[in-house]
Amino acid sequence: MKIPSPVLFLLTAAVAFAAGAAVEHAASPAPLESCIIRRADVKQSTGDWGSIRVYTKDTTATMGTDSMLTAELEFLPGKRLQPPHVHPNEEFQYVISGTGTWHLNGKDIPLEAGDLMYAKPGDLHGIANTGTEPLRFFVVKWISKGAAAVKPAL
Repeated sequence: MKIPSPVLFLLTAAVAFAAGAAVEHAASPAPLESCIIRRADVKQSTGDWGSIRVYTKDTTATMGTDSMLTAELEFLPGKRLQPPHVHPNEEFQYVISGTGTWHLNGKDIPLEAGDLMYAKPGDLHGIANTGTEPLRFFVVKWISKGAAAVKPAL
């Protein structure tokens, strides 16, 4: 029995679609399950700039994100981790203690404990300890599922 060409085409397309969907599903990590991440269980990394505790790596997917980084950082007086930069992530930084300076889209803005900064994808931003005590802050940085890549506006 010969299968008509249109039927063969549809069967081939359906198999190809299913195979592609299976490969895509297998390639994406499972989203983070509800959990408690204890500070005592989080590895601390240090450098001459200070320290970082990463609670969720930027490769962590959640129900609504392709990536979710959460971390607590401490910058020593006069230090920063990196110069102002851009990336496709949305980001919040919340200051726990200390003083310093945010750089946001060409402006330097003083910061203190209790302040919050938000940078949308592609915005130039950074944080530095310009004070005399350690600067501690918490960062939440993510890329939403299905978000189009944002080109930096330099």
